[in-house]
Amino acid sequence: MELDDLWRRLYLYACVLTGGAKAVMHCGLSADDLATETLNKYLLSPNGLGWRASKGTLVAYLGTILRNRFIDYLRKEREVSGEEGDASEPGPAAGDSKRPDDELVGQELTERLLERIKGHKDEGELRDFIVASGKISVGGKVNQQLADLLGVGEGEVVNRRKKLMRVAGIEELYKDFGHGRKTNQIAR
Repeated sequence: MELDDLWRRLYLYACVLTGGAKAVMHCGLSADDLATETLNKYLLSPNGLGWRASKGTLVAYLGTILRNRFIDYLRKEREVSGEEGDASEPGPAAGDSKRPDDELVGQELTERLLERIKGHKDEGELRDFIVASGKISVGGKVNQQLADLLGVGEGEVVNRRKKLMRVAGIEELYKDFGHGRKTNQIAR
């Protein structure tokens, strides 16, 4: 893949994350900055930031690095603006620990799960389960919510979860995305 094409793909992904080509975060970061920074880190790294073909495509790998860098900027921006712990600012309720980067992590996990199940004999069922898992609320009865969304019984929800967990690489994927974060966007 040509460097121009690689940069363009990273830039388009950065546009999605930042809210558009002309969007600039409070810290002055733009989609262009994110894409350029990620590509430069890769090119200047003596080991290509640890990328190997066994880790997936270069675009996907660098996209993950770009997303993680974006999340770092979001966290830093939140710290600088004093949003954390400021009770006068509107925000999530005290019991709701969902953060903006949790949604990004959930989306990334969903995409990776969908990639892993491609070609599986139960791909349709598993895809529906994964997509429905991203729509459930954090509190409440997860199996019941999924059963309602999928139009099946709770026993079938449990069976689909087990099928998903038996697909090669799924368990490792959940571990990779765990990192102590709340990843209940996909019901486990």
